[in-house]
Amino acid sequence: MKYPETSEMAASYLKQAVPKMVTNSIPANPINYTLWYNYVSKKNPSLNSKLDHVIDSTGTCSPEQSEELYFSFVIEEYLEDHNKSLENLTLLATQLLGHMNTAIEGSTSFDQQLAGNITRLSEVKTIENISEVISDVMQTTESIRLANSQFSDKMESANQEILALRHQLEEVEKQVYVDKLTQLYNRHAFDIQLKQLLEIDNVAIHVCLIIMDIDHFKSFNDEYGHIIGDRVLGRVGELVQDYCPEHAIGARYGGEEFAIIISNSSEQESADLAEGFRQRLEKLRITVKSSSKTLDNITASFGVTRFKLGESTETFIDRADKMLYKAKQSGRNRVEVEFLSP
Repeated sequence: MKYPETSEMAASYLKQAVPKMVTNSIPANPINYTLWYNYVSKKNPSLNSKLDHVIDSTGTCSPEQSEELYFSFVIEEYLEDHNKSLENLTLLATQLLGHMNTAIEGSTSFDQQLAGNITRLSEVKTIENISEVISDVMQTTESIRLANSQFSDKMESANQEILALRHQLEEVEKQVYVDKLTQLYNRHAFDIQLKQLLEIDNVAIHVCLIIMDIDHFKSFNDEYGHIIGDRVLGRVGELVQDYCPEHAIGARYGGEEFAIIISNSSEQESADLAEGFRQRLEKLRITVKSSSKTLDNITASFGVTRFKLGESTETFIDRADKMLYKAKQSGRNRVEVEFLSP
């Protein structure tokens, strides 16, 4: 869905959406807020009708129902744009093949004409005959030049269209899979990436997961406002991007939680990665311009574990979550790792 609203209109939708979520006991997480933002803005009557039905039937909207509606009415629109772009690329490829076939057919015709003229040259007996053949050769050559010029123009035009469509596809994929605030993969992309890595046993057995949570994040929002809170999230996202090795995938897991999937790794190697990131985060400094204060107390807690063959994806994530909870309970700003038996 497109969001062209002004700041004032967006603020108005915010004031309408949050009370509705509170009234219906719905937590204000990013997925729920997106749904109810669209609900109060009346962007999609079908979504409004479905949400009304769910609320009337159950008195609330469960996380499972919210996720289903989110992917049906929000993500699906971006996927439709993605499919349209793919259709355009397919059509463009078909047209290019047609141009190439035409050029090849024309080239064959020109070859035949030139071969015929060469044969005529070997048979001529007078100056007049030679003049006629040379004239035909010049006409054939000019036809070839014109056809090549037209084909070159078509290829250049097609190349520009391909570049535009590629950019369009990249933008659509970015909206579907990338978290706008941190520029990391979003939760949807995280789920896809993790599922793919766990499908092959000899790959899955070496997949580790780090889940981190920014300590006391609510206090940043309460004391300095959501703008500073967003800056903290953005800077943490930058650190994740910069610090992740090539065989790791960083994602914003939700709220102030981040996740890093590491392939071809051990528990100790992943714990070392988490510890290195923890130390970098301790050095992060963010200036609050409105008060000339510098935030120098940004820390996070980390949970680390490795995939166990035969377990579900949910169980794998839950074990990492338990390690994160242990880090929080043990004083925060630390890494807790679960080592599996050999």
